[in-house]
Amino acid sequence: MANTEFRIVSSEPKIRDKDHVETPKWVVQDMYKRINISTYRNIWLPFNHLESEFRQEALNNNLSNFQATHIFDDLQNDFFTTKPPKNCDLIISNPPFSIQNQILERLFKLDIPFAMLLPLRTLETTPRGNLFEKHNSNIQILIFKKRIKFKGCVSSFNQGCLWVTYKLNLPGAQLQWI
Repeated sequence: MANTEFRIVSSEPKIRDKDHVETPKWVVQDMYKRINISTYRNIWLPFNHLESEFRQEALNNNLSNFQATHIFDDLQNDFFTTKPPKNCDLIISNPPFSIQNQILERLFKLDIPFAMLLPLRTLETTPRGNLFEKHNSNIQILIFKKRIKFKGCVSSFNQGCLWVTYKLNLPGAQLQWI
């Protein structure tokens, strides 16, 4: 898939996949407030379908310049080949956990401020540890004090999670509990 153009997602039903879990509204609202989402002009939601809370909250906040793509749609949106929107100044989403190494690598190469909701185990492993060390001065990690119950999960999918942020310069320490 050599799609390098940005495309809007379709309203086709979502394909169920172990990587496709829906972020609860409160998680998105809290982060939008923390980063003062309205100050960003060109936002990319690279893993978000039409009904996602990231997209819905962007609409609720009257954000006019955001673009949502989704790896599970029928338009072949592919995070690894889709170019960010022109003048993108923020990337925010809940990406597929199973390919987080590749996603983080691309995000750091794009060098655009981002906030990614990831599992707590993201802090484990040598490859991610090396990647975080390389970009340490621009990273903040916000760890949830409680597990997140993701929407639409039939089994109990409670995860210890965190936000990995890059170049957002949020108030507080590099490592925070929220």
